[in-house]
Amino acid sequence: MKSQGNIFDLDGTLLDSMPAWENIGTDFLTKHGVNPPADLNKIIKTMSFVESSRYFIDFFGVDMTVEQVNDEINAMIQDNYAKHLQLKPFVKEVLDQQRAKGIKMGILTATHKSLVELVLARFGLLNHFQFILTSGMAGLPKSDPEIYHKAIKSLRLPVDQITIFEDALYCIQAARNTGCHIVGVYDESSKADWAEIQKNADDTILSFKELLK
Repeated sequence: MKSQGNIFDLDGTLLDSMPAWENIGTDFLTKHGVNPPADLNKIIKTMSFVESSRYFIDFFGVDMTVEQVNDEINAMIQDNYAKHLQLKPFVKEVLDQQRAKGIKMGILTATHKSLVELVLARFGLLNHFQFILTSGMAGLPKSDPEIYHKAIKSLRLPVDQITIFEDALYCIQAARNTGCHIVGVYDESSKADWAEIQKNADDTILSFKELLK
């Protein structure tokens, strides 16, 4: 996998953060004395922040406004990125090595830019990247191939010199027709899709240790 530029997803790819996202609703309700149902994540998975906040209020009787619920959950998420979330093993070593080689790098993520900057700065990695592009900034979900074309333009390299790293099947499927080399990164949150990820990606890795040279 020789490339002059790499585009990385953040959560589940570089950052071991998917459990925190998956448990945020449970953590919020538990904090407010509610015993959440076992299938809570499945229930709220497709809801927006506002919809899930309204659900917590209407269904569980949380005595707060939608805005208050949103603010508290956002504060919990920010605290995770500022203090608790960790990089996946060997990610920092790989990024340091690629920067030293002059490889251009960018972040493409659905996570808010302020959180991305917060966690990258904590690990001394913020200046490793030429750009950060989020779904909010682009006005596009990561299921839309156009967001990958926008990220590619930011690297200013031919597509055959760019590698895209993703852990989610739907993102790999969105990126696969860009002409870039696609690497599927294993994450526990998407293990049920691993066989399909292996079929759709050009290469796959179980650990970033495989990229160390």
